[in-house]
Amino acid sequence: MLSTAALKPLRGYEPLRDLHRFTEIGGQLVLDLMPAQDSLSLVPPGPGELTAGHVRAVLKAILEAHTGRRPVSQLQGLVHPRLYRRLTVSNQLKGVRFALNRVRISPVGPDAYEVSGAAGAASRTFGLMARFELGEPGWRCTYFDLVLPARNRG
Repeated sequence: MLSTAALKPLRGYEPLRDLHRFTEIGGQLVLDLMPAQDSLSLVPPGPGELTAGHVRAVLKAILEAHTGRRPVSQLQGLVHPRLYRRLTVSNQLKGVRFALNRVRISPVGPDAYEVSGAAGAASRTFGLMARFELGEPGWRCTYFDLVLPARNRG
């Protein structure tokens, strides 16, 4: 004798239920999937000293956007508009997965920090440079560059 499984009724379709989670950036809807609070939060710190955790989180996000693993739209507000435009145009290293190894933060003045570090990918290590400046909206990354390793050292 065949037994039939009980079917659960479907919920009503509610397309506008979670509309508050969507934001429009550049004519494109973006769903914010980032956690609200995190120890390495991407929420910019207020005026004052820049924290190492925020610097690492922003650099990691920039590396992920630079390789195509993260939508660049998630960096808006964290990076300067000029850097944002550069990141939207160039995804030079598609498919590469970086691990941020070390980061050194050096104060340049009361409202600027320069950052140097290393990021590993497969069997190569890349250098990275960044600059964070305090502006009206808070701390933003204004410059980022990834130093590619030389092919032949000798």
